[in-house]
Amino acid sequence: MDIEALLSLAAIRDAGSVTAAAERRHLSQPALTRQVQRLARSAGTALLERRGRGVALTPAGEALAAWAVRQSQDWDALLASVRTQRALPLRLGCGATLALTLLPRAMARLRAARPDLGLRVLVGDSAATSARVLSGEVDAGLVTTAPVDHRLDALPLYRDPVVAVGPPEAPERMALADLARGPLCLFARGTGFRTFIDELFAGAGLFPDPVAEIGSLEALRELAAAGLGYTLLPASVAGGVRTIDVPELAGHARTVALLRRGDRPSHPAFADLLAAVRG
Repeated sequence: MDIEALLSLAAIRDAGSVTAAAERRHLSQPALTRQVQRLARSAGTALLERRGRGVALTPAGEALAAWAVRQSQDWDALLASVRTQRALPLRLGCGATLALTLLPRAMARLRAARPDLGLRVLVGDSAATSARVLSGEVDAGLVTTAPVDHRLDALPLYRDPVVAVGPPEAPERMALADLARGPLCLFARGTGFRTFIDELFAGAGLFPDPVAEIGSLEALRELAAAGLGYTLLPASVAGGVRTIDVPELAGHARTVALLRRGDRPSHPAFADLLAAVRG
């Protein structure tokens, strides 16, 4: 296929003459004429016909010229897409709590390193974020619950200890059993953090009956500080309120990790993202 000859044919159609078409194509008139003649021989039919002082395309020539223009436009669009691959926005999944604690500082570092990088953030729990990374809806995800699919790589970032908090008048030290007797406010059921807490209590043979179950760690912190009951929070969320020393909580922590598909190429900015979230 001689795309140059096809484009010369389209130029004749638009300019109305071989001379004008040759000028548009930055070719000599004989060179352009030879291109079209070769194309006509290949097609086995006439592509041009005389019309007054100029030339016009035959139906066969019109069909070839129209196809050539479409191909040229598609090619230009493809080249533009390839040239802008480095500027593809980074799509990031993130838990609601991490969006408040980790993400703002990490994004400031990423923006300093890659000021031209677009960023799209989808907030959801760890299960939703893992599913989005797996499906390709996002390029990476910040989670606090380990993924179960072997296709996902989880790169550990840091451990976020679990701490007990309460109102200002709360004792400095409590046993886990005393904490379980309440009053106790807990994170909503069906979440990774609630499962983590339930397993922690169950491991000690404790099954507390909470007075409140709320799907916001920040709201739990404020309710505990106001005196509704004690609660358990990640240390990253517990700032500014009274923490209580519970010896049985020592060593219990959530691991914050960055997810990616291990069987697919990473986003070009993934290394910069990893550096930013690791701080």
